[in-house]
Amino acid sequence: MRRLFPALALVLLPAFAQAQSRPATFPTRDVVVSYRVLGKASPQTPREFTVAALASEGRLRVETPSMPAWGLVDRHTGRSEMVMDVMRVVTPSPVRQEEAMRYLRLAENARLTSAGTAGQAGQRCTNYRWEQQGQRGTACLTADGVLLRGVNERGEGIEAVRVDYVRQDPARFRVPEGYRRVDLGDMGRSLGFGMPRR
Repeated sequence: MRRLFPALALVLLPAFAQAQSRPATFPTRDVVVSYRVLGKASPQTPREFTVAALASEGRLRVETPSMPAWGLVDRHTGRSEMVMDVMRVVTPSPVRQEEAMRYLRLAENARLTSAGTAGQAGQRCTNYRWEQQGQRGTACLTADGVLLRGVNERGEGIEAVRVDYVRQDPARFRVPEGYRRVDLGDMGRSLGFGMPRR
């Protein structure tokens, strides 16, 4: 999960950020999307993951089969956290809050140019070329704000393999009561593991 979050911040969060007078870029209704990762990735990087969106609260729940934790992202605050149910702890994700907010602002200010329509995972979407601060790529968004494909100019990104419009339980987008908030980096350093500061 630690290796997955930076990729999500670069690809998923920018495409899901909301901005006025622009196409819907956050789901306007609850949805669950299964994605696969495109382009080069380290062996430790999950190749597939699932994102559930709670449209009314602007929250995302990110899960991958190979990880014993799930991610919680709040687009309103920019906070991204990892929740480990077995340990009953929650910790800031490797993408720090200020970094997440920077990516959100990047998406809100990026120049989008419509580039026709396409299809992915049985859904129709509109292709947009995006450009901001020397970064370029394309994103294919449905009319209701679901990202079906997002890649940078090197072909790195994600694409949807399944889309299910299913009403979501808000409780799944909350950190359960009684969970401890810890910083795994600080914990590792206190135990002498020499983990670097973020």
